[in-house]
Amino acid sequence: MSAVPRRALAVAVAVAALFGLGALSRAPYTADRAEHAVLRLTWRARSERVEECRRLTPEELERLPVHMRQEERCEGRVLSYRLRVSLDGVRAVDELVHAAGARHDRPLYVFRDLTLEPGSHALVVTFVREGEIPAGARTHTEEEQEEPPTPPRLMLDTAVTLAARRVLLVTYDEEDRRLVVQDAAAR
Repeated sequence: MSAVPRRALAVAVAVAALFGLGALSRAPYTADRAEHAVLRLTWRARSERVEECRRLTPEELERLPVHMRQEERCEGRVLSYRLRVSLDGVRAVDELVHAAGARHDRPLYVFRDLTLEPGSHALVVTFVREGEIPAGARTHTEEEQEEPPTPPRLMLDTAVTLAARRVLLVTYDEEDRRLVVQDAAAR
């Protein structure tokens, strides 16, 4: 195929695509008019990072290549948190939140949307660190971290009123170090 027919074909395809797009833009669309409300849980948290170290035995050191021989081996991890949400006394969420990153050494992220009927609801949100810091484990102090870790236990127990097609936000206030409720439209 020579250059002229190829260009003519390209122009024809472009014009057809343009008219097709114009026709689709006039197609009727009905937005979701559901009369529900949304409770959005969203925050970022820094958990405690712990390192457990042990001395390698002479046999273990012998099996390692020379350039990898260190007398002490440390394994670090970030502690997980348990997220629980109850609405009107019924458990809506119960999940373990792990640190992000391939090695699970980044902050923890919470992002959940809960669809609710409009009206008043009793809301209880707990965010509790799982497990204890092992005896003898090293923790990174607040001076070593760019920001202090999230407290081991956060709890929000309140009544909320949601209107239809509105989003109510539960988030972590880093300054006051507590969970708070905000109207998403006010942000």
